[in-house]
Parts: sequence; structure tokens; C-alpha cells
Amino acid sequence: MTAFATAPAARSPGLSRRLPTALAGAALGLATAALAWRLSPSTALLAPVVLGAFALSATLGLAATLEESELTRAARAFGLGAVVVGAAAASGIGADRLELAFGLAALGLFGFAAYDLARRGHWRLGAPGPALAFLATLLATLAIYNVYYVQASRDLMIADFMFYRKVSIAVASLIDSGRILALIADLAGSMKEDYSWAPALAPGLVMAIGGPLSRTAYQAGILVFYAAPALLALGWLAREHARRAGLSRGGPGALALLALAVVAVFAGYPNGVAVAARGMPDIGGLALYVYALRLADRLARTLALPPGHDRRVRDLTRRLAAALALTLFAMFLFRRWYAFAVFGIVAILALEVAAAALARGRAFRWREAILAGALGALTLLALLSPVLTDWLPNPAAHDYSSIYAAYRKPLPVFLDLIGDWFGWAILALAALGALFIVARSPNGRLARLTLGAAILAAILFLRVQTPYVHHVYLIVPAVTAGIAAPILLLFARLRLAGIAAVALLAGATLTSAGALAPKGLFPIGGLPHAPREDMAELARLKTWVDSLASPQQKVCGLGSSYTFSGQLIDELWQLQAKRSPLYGDPKLRPDVKMSDVDTVEGPPPRELEDCAIMIVGDPVQTHLIPAYQQTVIVPSREMLSGTGIGAHYRRTGEVFHLEKGVDAVVFERVTPLDDADMAALADRWRTARAAVAAGLRRAAAR
Repeated sequence: MTAFATAPAARSPGLSRRLPTALAGAALGLATAALAWRLSPSTALLAPVVLGAFALSATLGLAATLEESELTRAARAFGLGAVVVGAAAASGIGADRLELAFGLAALGLFGFAAYDLARRGHWRLGAPGPALAFLATLLATLAIYNVYYVQASRDLMIADFMFYRKVSIAVASLIDSGRILALIADLAGSMKEDYSWAPALAPGLVMAIGGPLSRTAYQAGILVFYAAPALLALGWLAREHARRAGLSRGGPGALALLALAVVAVFAGYPNGVAVAARGMPDIGGLALYVYALRLADRLARTLALPPGHDRRVRDLTRRLAAALALTLFAMFLFRRWYAFAVFGIVAILALEVAAAALARGRAFRWREAILAGALGALTLLALLSPVLTDWLPNPAAHDYSSIYAAYRKPLPVFLDLIGDWFGWAILALAALGALFIVARSPNGRLARLTLGAAILAAILFLRVQTPYVHHVYLIVPAVTAGIAAPILLLFARLRLAGIAAVALLAGATLTSAGALAPKGLFPIGGLPHAPREDMAELARLKTWVDSLASPQQKVCGLGSSYTFSGQLIDELWQLQAKRSPLYGDPKLRPDVKMSDVDTVEGPPPRELEDCAIMIVGDPVQTHLIPAYQQTVIVPSREMLSGTGIGAHYRRTGEVFHLEKGVDAVVFERVTPLDDADMAALADRWRTARAAVAAGLRRAAAR
């Protein structure tokens, strides 16, 4: 070790040896700008300039900091990239085909880089017996909770929950039929979408083994591959925070601490596991989130090291930067909204590195920092190429703050939801615990990364919309660390007191005891919700629809609430899962997918004219701000009043009485709708939208 420490650093190659790599990098930057120019609107100069400069800066940064032995390989990679991107810019290939090509290339790059990093890594399994016993206990506990939750609530999967179950069925079907290349192509094609196929891969694999329509197999995939790793990752994070806050390594065993931390995490935020039990796979992103925090912490610590061990530090920096870039991309790919956490991690990491640079001045590891930043930036640019290709032709189509304005809820409603999901007493406990961790941690870097990333992610997300139950995973690492880490410190000093603290926490959040407190003080999200009161009527509706619906006689629904919606008709199959809800040809569908949100989906779809039977919610059913749901309200009112498109239908007398006083009224078409009728309906929708917009402007002016 002494000989290694005193060995002279490798001499940096001169400018002449770096020049070919720099020129190849410049060519890649220019090719990137040229492709962005071709794809962007003719008046948009910002995208070509920004993307070209971004690629140029990253490649030049690498050209200036790589070792001499790496320059030739980098020059070849830059040159190949310039040829590929330049050919795409010069060709007339459409954006949709480029998206698929870049998606396949991005998946290949991700797989190769991840394999290379894993091959170079060192894995320590520890004592396998106790670890396997703990893992088996965790999985058994999650399985029991999942069965209890679903059975007690008679949970029906809807909307996004049902979407990923259907995608998992598609994945299972492709695996069963041996169409692996088609699955890879579908995954690559979904990379640019807001809903990637990535979360459906693990459940789909399990369903291919256990039955493509089985909810049990679907939930097993989520619990084993997503929920359990998420709890383990959050437990590890809490244990790491406790250690940095003074937890002695000579106390309780690492596995015992991890087990207690996992229990504390579950008890502190049971709603997270409840969301997984309802069939949403988003919890899987938490393991990636925690791993990204760990990598960012290690990278910042490595760059802050004093001079010495230069070759070893440079190699570690390169591997950490590459691993962090891959993990951040995986978060984004898994669920698009984890991008807010990505931004938070990158921003806080940049501040940490900047603070270290200011403190050390010329002694700071500038070369390693530039290498890490350039490598991470270029890797992310390559991996995100299919997304950028999709966004460049029409950036306004991805103005989410406008598109998702309908999803914003009044502040009192939002605060009530936070009380149900987290419990204000639990959040206060987490805040105090976080302050305690920050105060007790001598360095505080991991605490700043965890808390800072969560705060930034929350602020950015709230600028787009009010979160739904699965979006609050963005702040869960900070919340659970603030709860579990102090409990571990207490456990290390007083075993029984630590166990009692976890027991009291679980009693308040996982039993009806917490419900005795004032509403919002303790969470209720982890407890099974009450079953729908109209299950028998839904079963009757399913039987009725199955007897009539066909591609020649489509049965459609107008409504957009949790009680009744157009999607509900397509979701009734789960009451008795005997047939696949997927259709290889859209023409075989026995219903029409209706639009729900004006700013997302636009006017009522033209396919509405194919609906031979229409089921309409009475009163008109919405679940968002009504001002943004005229695409539901306008046709529903016309059907119920017998005007507009409603003049083409008659009431059959069949009515399904659903919960909350909602009737699903059945109409039968008597005269066909044509293109003129649909155009007139779209005009009436635009008139309603204009009136709503004027009203919103007047309200804003006041």
C-alpha cells in the first residue's frame, strides 16, 4: 500500500495526442446539433444550440481528462456516434422510426454498460443463512398483507393500476409465445412514452409462469421484485443515516439493524406497500432512488478526497459516474415522474461538489470532477436519445404544467390527502428525526442529499400537478429515514425501548387504533378501504355487457369518476378473469376508448360514432376539475337531454344503480352518427372550452 501511495501519477498525454479525440467529439457535437435542427420546428434555434453545445462540452471534457490508453477508444466511439447521428440528420427517416432505432441502441448501451460495471464490481453476500431467513420472512409478511388487503377491500384495479396489469399481460403473452425480439422492440418503442413498459417486465415474467390473467401472479411479481427491494433499500438508507449519526458498529448486528429498519419503514409508511398491494408497480423505483443517493454520496466523497492515489481515485470516479448515470436513467425509464427525483439528486450533488471545490481551491480534484460530469452527461444524452427525438418536433406537446392543470386539487383537499397517506403526526415525527440526523452527522452529506433531493422533487412536481398516491414516493426516502434512523439509535442504546417504539408506530399506522385519533393525525392509507357497495350491480353490468358487446355492436361508456367511467366497462373482466382484455387488432374491440381530460386527450373521439349502445353516468361523472373535462361533460349532457348526439339515441329503460347515488343509464342508437355529427360535437366542445377558458381568465384577473 505504501509503494502504491508513493508511486508517481501517470503523465498526462500532450495536446497533440488528445487532438484526434477532441476533433471526433466536435464532430459528434455538430452532428447532434444538425439532427436537432432537422427535427425541431424551423423557427426553433434553442434545441440545436443547447443539445449541440451539451454534446460538444461532454466530449471535449472527456478528451481533456481521459488517460492516454483510453483516448483511441474514445475517438472511435465519438467518430462512430458522429457517423450514425450525422446519417440520421442527413436522411429523410421520420422521427417515429428514429425513435425506435435510438430506443434499441439505448437499451443495448444500457445493458452493455450495466454488465460491464457489474463484472468489475465486488459482491459480498455475508452469512447466507440468516439473510435468506430474513428475506423469506419479509416476503411472507408482504404476501400475507397483500392477500388481506385485497380480500378485505375486494379491491378493483382501475386507471393506471389496470394499465400496468394489462401491459404485464402483454409481456407475459409475448414471453409465452417466444416473441422476445417483439418484446424488446415494444420496450424500446415505449421509452419515449409517459408510460414505459419497464415496470411490467418483472410481473409479466412471473405471469408467464403462473398464468397471464392471474392477479396472484401479477402481485407476486410486484412484491418480490419491487416492494421487497424497496423496503430493503429504505431500511439500508435508514441504517446508513443512523451510523453517520453516531450508531456504533460494535452494537447490534448489521442484519438485526436492517430488519428493524425495514419494520420501521413499513410501519412509518404503510401506504406505500398498500399501493403495491393494489397493483401499482411504482414502488420499484424506490430501490433505484436509494441506490442513486448512495452513488451520489460516494461520488461526492471521492471527489473531496485529498491528493494521492490518483490512478485509483480516477478509476473509481469513472465507475461511479457511469453507474450513477445508468441508475438515473433507469429511474426515468421505470416511471417518468421519477425525473423530478433525478433532478433533485443531480442538483444537490452539484452543490456538494461545488462546495468542495470552493473549499479546496487548486487542490480540488478538478480533472476527476470534469471526467465524472462529462461521462455522466454524455451517457445520459445517449440513453435519452429516443425521448429527445420524440420531443423535438413538438415541444409544446410535453408542456406538462399546462397539460396536467386538470389534476390540481384545492389546497384543503390536498392537505387532507396527505393526512390520509402519511399522517401529520408521522410527518412531524419524520421532520424532527431528519433534523436530529442532520445535527448528529459530522459530515451530513448523505443527509443533505436525501433531504435536498426530496424537497426539490416535491417542489418541481407541485408545479405540474397535485400528486396522486403513488407520486409521493418522491419524498419517501427522506420521510422513512427520518422515522427509522432515530429508532435504530434508540434500539442500540435500549433494546426494549427501540422495539416498543416500532410497536407503537405500527399500532398507530397499521391498526384501527390510529383511526380513533383526530382525522389526518395518523394515516389510514395502509388499512384496506371499504369495499364498493355496488359489487353485485357491477357483476350484473358485466354479464349484461358480455351478452351484447361485439366489434359490430360496441358498448361504450360516458363518465369519468371512480364510481362510473368509460374505462370501467373495459375493466369489468377482472371480476371473473377468464378472457384476455387485450385485442391484437383494434377493430376487434367491443368498446371505444373515450377521452377524459381536455388538455391531455382533446375533444370526444371520432370513434364515438361506432357506439351502438351508450351507458351514461347520471349525474354527469367527473373526477377532476370540471373545467378541464368538457370532453366528458358535453357529450354526457347531450345524451341525458336527448339533444346533439343524444338525438340519435333512445333510452332502453335499463339502468344500473351504482354506489354514491350514481345511475348508469343505457341508451340504444336509433340513427347513425356521421362525420358531420362528430365535427359538430367537436365544435360544441370547443365552444364550451372557450367559455371555460374565459371564466378562468376572469377568475384569475380578480
